[in-house]
Amino acid sequence: AVNLLLTFLVYFLLQCARCQPPDSSHHGRNGKVVVCYVGTWATYRPGKGAFHIDSIDPSLCSHLVYSFAGLDTNTWTLKSLDPYNDLEENYGKGSFKKMTGLKSAHPQLKVTLAVGGWNEGSANYSAMAADPEKRAKFVASALEMIQKYDFDGLDLDWEFPTQRGGRPEDKENFVALIKDLRNALKPNGYILTAAISAGIETLKKDYRLKEVG
Repeated sequence: AVNLLLTFLVYFLLQCARCQPPDSSHHGRNGKVVVCYVGTWATYRPGKGAFHIDSIDPSLCSHLVYSFAGLDTNTWTLKSLDPYNDLEENYGKGSFKKMTGLKSAHPQLKVTLAVGGWNEGSANYSAMAADPEKRAKFVASALEMIQKYDFDGLDLDWEFPTQRGGRPEDKENFVALIKDLRNALKPNGYILTAAISAGIETLKKDYRLKEVG
């Protein structure tokens, strides 16, 4: 619930331009923003615990967030963390396209792709964000993947800047990464959100939210 709330708040932060109203095209039918994360690993739960893309009721959400893609440290580009589940190649389940395909019957629905998550850690994202060339590769690949699979945007879930193998400079580099992503995504009409830590001390220590907006 906390992550959901923070993503909701940061959604507005990243969509606004110095507190101007966010784009109403990103709202649900009732004018509310209801962000629903889909933990795609739940497809592997046994028996009735399994949760698949066709288990989703899109009417409950204004936004679905496909969790997660990851970072390829050989190329510093976005990658599928579970090709069998995410992609159609090699007889895969094609869940990327299945989830974005829900928009056909629910045209107001927005479907974004989350990158990161707890298991991805922080060290690799810290290294990528610290290097302008690596950031550029990551940003370009994010835009390419969004376009290829018809996502409506990206959710950055770097857990967490300055922590878990990160570096003190992450605080500034997180801002640089967000700005680079915004410059690539906004002209194409894509959404950019970020999931951030809930703790007030962590917020003060690890983020410069005023500079992100």
